[in-house]
Amino acid sequence: MKRMFEAVIFGGAKLFWDYRHRNTGQYKGYYHWHQCCEILFVHEGTGHVIVNGETFPIRRGMLFFFRPYQLHHVYANVSPEQPYTRTIFHFDPQLVDEFLRPFSKRHGLFTALWHGRHPVQAFDLMASESSVERNFDDYHSAREEGKGEDGEEIAILILRLLDTIIRSDRNGFSRPLGIGGRKSAGYVQQAMRWIDEHYQEPFHLDDLADAMHLSKFYLSKLFHEETGSTLKEYVTAKRMRHACRLLETTTKSVEIIGSEVGIANPSYFVQVFKHEVGTTPLKYRTRFIQSADSRGKVRT
Repeated sequence: MKRMFEAVIFGGAKLFWDYRHRNTGQYKGYYHWHQCCEILFVHEGTGHVIVNGETFPIRRGMLFFFRPYQLHHVYANVSPEQPYTRTIFHFDPQLVDEFLRPFSKRHGLFTALWHGRHPVQAFDLMASESSVERNFDDYHSAREEGKGEDGEEIAILILRLLDTIIRSDRNGFSRPLGIGGRKSAGYVQQAMRWIDEHYQEPFHLDDLADAMHLSKFYLSKLFHEETGSTLKEYVTAKRMRHACRLLETTTKSVEIIGSEVGIANPSYFVQVFKHEVGTTPLKYRTRFIQSADSRGKVRT
């Protein structure tokens, strides 16, 4: 069963590399997050990515940067005639941060992306696709030669990618690429913003539909068509992600945390959390504390 929190197991490696992974069957995707950074580059395919309450298109040349513990959803329209091919790699941002420090401009972009200070996480690099492809080919060749864990090789991979992002726009930054244009897309963005503002409160989907002056059934249909997920899945994902943050950063009881994420019934909150995250809230907190202690970090 797919879980919202997907811990990337590095097994002592510096970078988890999945090169040109190809799907020709159904790829619905689901809301999830990792403990590390993730970069996704699309070689071919269509669909949508949801991150930060915004929906972006999957298409050739698109690159996405996901921060640690950032909720995101990838939905691809896949068939044998229309495959979804992408390169994905995960890494510990603190390790990469050390590699990039001598390169001030690119290091600045990386830290802005890592810490959420950059306004954009989706970049259209189609005009520089050949450069990105060469970069990935070169690093993949290095891995096949047994050099993939060399810090210099990893630094070159990410430096060249950051350089491509910087050069893709005259001002140094790309701009948001929301799916816009269609009226239905506007409704979906409004719905996500409303949920982002109210998910910590108990509410019914009727409340959202009323606020948008649409029928619940019509809004649900639009949301699923545009995102590949349901409104309930989006609400649950937001609530469980916030619950995890509270479990990690506070000593509040499970009952209080459930109430603060809009689920007042403690038993039901534990049931939903276990179903979506894969463990109970208390076990999640214990594992987080043990993991932080093993890295020598102090909780605040």
